[in-house]
Amino acid sequence: MALGIPATDSFKGNFATVAYQITNDPVVVLANTQWAGRLRTTREPQRVLGRVVRALIEYHRRGLRIRLLVEVDDGPGRAAEWRGRQLTLEGGFEPGPALPSPDDDAPLASALRALALAEHRFVPLPVWSVLCSALGQDMSEAMLESLLGNAAATEWIYPTDDGTGAPLVSFKQEAAARHLRAQLPADEAKRCHARIVTALSAPDASDPTRWYAERALAGHAAAAGRFEALLEDTEAVARVGFASLFEAFEAAFDGQPIPQGTAAARLRYLVRRGGHPSSQGEWLALSHLTLMEAGPAERAAADRLLAAAGPVALPWRTLWARGVGAGEFSTDAVVKRPIVQTLQITHTPSGDVVTARTRRDHVGPWDLATGAPRSEPGEAAGAPSTTSADQGPRGWRPAGAADGEVDLPRMPEYVRQGERLGRHLALASTDAAFVIEIDQGAEQAPPSGLLKRLVGTGTTLAPADLPATASAPTAERLTDLWGPAAVQRFPKETLPSALSDVGAREFLSSVGFPCVTGFLELDTTGLADTGLADTGLRPASEPAEEETAYYSLGWWQGARLLLDGRDGRVLQDGSSGLEDALAGSSLSQFVAMVRLYYWWFASDWSVEDTASDVRRWLELVDPDAYRTEGWQRVFEDYNFADRV
Repeated sequence: MALGIPATDSFKGNFATVAYQITNDPVVVLANTQWAGRLRTTREPQRVLGRVVRALIEYHRRGLRIRLLVEVDDGPGRAAEWRGRQLTLEGGFEPGPALPSPDDDAPLASALRALALAEHRFVPLPVWSVLCSALGQDMSEAMLESLLGNAAATEWIYPTDDGTGAPLVSFKQEAAARHLRAQLPADEAKRCHARIVTALSAPDASDPTRWYAERALAGHAAAAGRFEALLEDTEAVARVGFASLFEAFEAAFDGQPIPQGTAAARLRYLVRRGGHPSSQGEWLALSHLTLMEAGPAERAAADRLLAAAGPVALPWRTLWARGVGAGEFSTDAVVKRPIVQTLQITHTPSGDVVTARTRRDHVGPWDLATGAPRSEPGEAAGAPSTTSADQGPRGWRPAGAADGEVDLPRMPEYVRQGERLGRHLALASTDAAFVIEIDQGAEQAPPSGLLKRLVGTGTTLAPADLPATASAPTAERLTDLWGPAAVQRFPKETLPSALSDVGAREFLSSVGFPCVTGFLELDTTGLADTGLADTGLRPASEPAEEETAYYSLGWWQGARLLLDGRDGRVLQDGSSGLEDALAGSSLSQFVAMVRLYYWWFASDWSVEDTASDVRRWLELVDPDAYRTEGWQRVFEDYNFADRV
């Protein structure tokens, strides 16, 4: 945009800054956006335009009139979609010859339709033959080469090479490829792309096929609806160019939520947090890091990725990671992501040790090279020559300094501190502490600074499924979370006879009840000393004619918490002013909701905000109790003195 506004030095907030500085009611012209992207199955033009247009609308000065002129390759369609006016420019390409009709089964017509299936605009002859076979028209390379000598073929396509002499073919006009692709029914096209994915993934593929697969396999996988399977294939991921992979990712999950806990979810977290590599080696290093952060379950995949990298040199490699990767949590235990303030590498007689300090305590220590737990280092055996750095908006700077530069490998923005000793670099992120080994012999990527993306991802995560174990708490799940001393069991013979609800009696005797406090203004600690005692109270909401005993469980939100001996419901006595008495439709459901809330409350979250999932889970566990005022207010900090 020629608006007389200097480019900002950071992508973060860039469009907003530019939009606010625009004055004098300009006409903003966006040109060549229709060519964004490398694949034919792409969402890049729409993503780029959407980001720019939204920024102009949201951040322009009040009272300013901006007119937007967008160059597109489908005037009537885009004008109708955006409710705008169409302007037709003079000049451009001359109209090409008439393309084959869908009923034309001549060899040239079939070959052209197959070529239009390509995801990359330039196709080697052996791959063109593969495309023909996928369409159900077997044509050898020799047959295709003879077609190139046909005068009719030269009207639509032209031969070229890949720069090394290997022959390639391409349509003269991209509109011809789009027209021919549109002739193929969607289901048939999907099946064709699936066959192409299988052919391109063959381990004994030829050099031209591997050349094409690096640039187009991800696009075919997206078009075939097999992109998730591609991401799970670590060997295939290593062979696919990162730029086409990221582009196909946006196309594959456009309007389709990504299942949590999958390779696609890991990729989304990386993209969302700015992980935009500048080379294939840097991409593989980042991908390997996400697998290492995912924990032992993905360690084998991490090893396969390194093995499949082949001749690609990684600028650095993750040796070990200790923490919880983005999206890798479970409800079995509290998620701990310590906020590291400082990293330190200490040289001891038995080797170098990494320690991390938070505001309150130390984390670790670990062996620098292996990540094995080590004892707290005593007095250092000689001071190692280390380099300490923090990462800011422009990349690495000396630790504690406001500016300056430190020569460390680029990292995503969620990586905050670094401590380097020789070729080893200890790093702390919002997810984990990890150590990488720098390949000083690898060619370093020319860009420097922070890893970042100009246009953010448009994908979304699907809601997380309610873990089956979370809705039916067991004694093990309660003790794993709060410790055995906090869970009080009541043998059946000690339970009051007036407690007639079978479910409550079984739960108290086999599972137990958590005697806890410190969150939600819940205090059930007294139950361990007093046991179940009939209070003689009756909640104001309960009918007077009902004959039942109410047993005290403790206090919640300023009201006494009662167990209805007749039907096992958990109720508030009404003394807090909350009109809804119901706290749990059963004892088991109440404890399940309390455990879920405490797990979320006590866990450390970095990127993934699970509050929406926890709300939905609570509603699934006990819909009636969740709708009450008591449970509706539990996510509002200001309601609770102990919710800090």
